[in-house]
Amino acid sequence: MSPRPSVLLLLLTSAAAPHALFAQTAPSTIVLDPVVLRAGTEKVASQVPQSVTVVDEAELNQIAPDNIGQVLDRVPGVAGVGSGSFFGQAFNIRGFGAGLAASESGIVQMIDGEEKYYESYRQGSLFVEPDFLKRVEVLRGPGASTLYGSGALGGVIAMETLEAADLIPEGAAQGGRVRLGYDTNPDSAFGSAIWGWRNDSGFEAVAGFALRKLGDSTDSNGDVIVRADSTTPNLLLKAKQSFGDHYVEASYQHLEAKGRDQDFNQLEGAQVGLFPGFPGWGVGDITTRDQTARLVWGYDPADPRINMKVTLSYTNTIKDVRQGDDPAEPIMSSLLGRRDYGLWKLKAQNVADLSSGAFSHFLTFGAETLWQDRTSSVTSSSHPEAKTRGAGIFALSEIEMDRLTVNTGLRYERQRTEPADSVTYSDDVVKSSSFEPQIALMYRLSDDLSVFGSLARVNRMPTVDELYDGFRGAAPSPDLRTEKGRNVEIGLSWTHQSDAGEAAAKLTLFQNRITDMIVRTDGVAPTPAYVNLDRATLRGGELEASWRSDAWTLAAAVSVVNGAFDDDDMPDGISLPNDRAVLSAVWDGGGAWRAGITSTLAAGRDKQDGTYRGGYGVHDIFAEWTPQDGAMAGTTVHLGIDNVTNRDYTPATWMTGPAPGRNVKLTLTRKF
Repeated sequence: MSPRPSVLLLLLTSAAAPHALFAQTAPSTIVLDPVVLRAGTEKVASQVPQSVTVVDEAELNQIAPDNIGQVLDRVPGVAGVGSGSFFGQAFNIRGFGAGLAASESGIVQMIDGEEKYYESYRQGSLFVEPDFLKRVEVLRGPGASTLYGSGALGGVIAMETLEAADLIPEGAAQGGRVRLGYDTNPDSAFGSAIWGWRNDSGFEAVAGFALRKLGDSTDSNGDVIVRADSTTPNLLLKAKQSFGDHYVEASYQHLEAKGRDQDFNQLEGAQVGLFPGFPGWGVGDITTRDQTARLVWGYDPADPRINMKVTLSYTNTIKDVRQGDDPAEPIMSSLLGRRDYGLWKLKAQNVADLSSGAFSHFLTFGAETLWQDRTSSVTSSSHPEAKTRGAGIFALSEIEMDRLTVNTGLRYERQRTEPADSVTYSDDVVKSSSFEPQIALMYRLSDDLSVFGSLARVNRMPTVDELYDGFRGAAPSPDLRTEKGRNVEIGLSWTHQSDAGEAAAKLTLFQNRITDMIVRTDGVAPTPAYVNLDRATLRGGELEASWRSDAWTLAAAVSVVNGAFDDDDMPDGISLPNDRAVLSAVWDGGGAWRAGITSTLAAGRDKQDGTYRGGYGVHDIFAEWTPQDGAMAGTTVHLGIDNVTNRDYTPATWMTGPAPGRNVKLTLTRKF
């Protein structure tokens, strides 16, 4: 077994070379403590008694991501589970998320406030065009569940797309940008154009179109890992009209990918010979369609107690799988056909400002109801059809006094899940509920230093797969109890300014104890496909630290996660990530030039199957040129190289590997 880098060494290295509590808004302006979106009022990260990371538009441009996984890989406590493929993106937060169907149910994934729902076998969990994102906020741990949805044992990934104000120069009525790019691994090219308008009558709108031509991902030896060959257009439309105290807004996003001889298994590739006689998962002509639509009515009068919003939303993700052109690589008949994951949601909430002269107090309360349908054109015991109906109420109180912040929340949710007629081996209707209280405190010891702590209880209700899966002849599991998570966090938050520069750091220690954990048995009838375990415990820590001077920004993000399980075996829903440190240094040459390096240093990890994933070090570099005057003003040329040393490695959370080898990417952006 290879020697393992010490966790303590990772922590010491990061503390000595202070990822990022910084966010950059312009080539020459780094903002200490990024703004965190809250229901009551916007706050900076150091004032929030929770572990949260913000990746803003400037850092997104610096990463120049081909997929959302390249953004989240830099966030402490978050790890990729899928492949480097655009269609193989799945995630793990603090040990939750293992890449199989429904394993991300402990993570709430949202775009523009709307929850995404997708649970297909070995085909990723999230499809989003990263070029239209302006911000990604990751809230780690169950404390985020009050406002965003029950069952967030791991946390919340909240993505936001560009608004008109992000595109239009100050004082202008319209503005936008055009972008072209090329990557060597995967061999891909893309182009996008997005424009914003506004007028004096309270109207604003955004229209954007992006097109990606996606090829194969290869490892450090040049061997193909995953074939994602497809043409992938994406449409973004937004409009908002204000009428005095009222406003109405609507948005629609549509991604439509046409894959040709694409690997069915976008997480692991073909895997020919996985077991004796196995021909591989096969290749097919696969259509991926992802839609997000929302209609919002808002009312914000002069009365501070009223700031109301009602949202009707619809999201749907489909996979339509057909046989490819190569008869030597067939897809199993049970995996063919079209599968839809539709989710309607109606949500109403109000933010009441109850502040007085002695303290600020924001109370957010609301209710929502949802209709969730999972359908398939091909009957399969491993992918049961069902519909779920649910309703919930929630309230979050945020009180801030001179030195003390107190946040308390409560969410109650019920759901009813009913199998479709195609599920012939079970007609059980399952009703379940979730009661989720939380409290978080922060006390400012001084202007620079604060201590914080939180206690949250979360219940994750069983998913359709867990209730009705009959794969390999196992019995359905309608008697499953809800998973119960109790999460405790403590931490320190520190900011400081001096003549030498500005600094920020946030340290969080956590313990998440899960009882009645739902795990897969792989048994045959009468053994249920899923059962409850008594208890599992996850514990660890995260450190984010940054330091900035006039020309340099140094940053570090460290995450450590370990687990203890009652039967000494890791449950299927748990996949422990590498303990790792992400170190970065960015040089700003005064506006025209910027350059930087990001290094990921990961410790090795024992896997559930008894294997060992070795540690690794991977380095990414970039350089940007933004002319300040002349014909090229408003243009940015970005050159980046991911995995500069072409390192052969496999993250511990990946089901198989290896990760992609070196990738050279060139991006040209023009703003108008």
